[in-house]
Amino acid sequence: MKASPTKHEVKRRLASLITEIAGIPGERVTDAATVAGDLQMQSVAFVELQVAIEEEYNILVDPLSIVELNDFGAIANYVYDCVVNQVA
Repeated sequence: MKASPTKHEVKRRLASLITEIAGIPGERVTDAATVAGDLQMQSVAFVELQVAIEEEYNILVDPLSIVELNDFGAIANYVYDCVVNQVA
């Protein structure tokens, strides 16, 4: 069985995916950065991010939950919880 990544590893990889997909400088991806505001992610990039997360961690994420969470730190925690619950 594959060990689940740490919360820090998930956060670091998620930030990397955001910079790759949306072309956002890494320094703008902070815990308080909002998807629509600070990160200015368009809907197409947001969908690409969702697919990338699902493929990276072999999980299903609820896009409405991610939109409602809105800030990077909360989204990273949500993805981490999905990963941990999937592995457990």
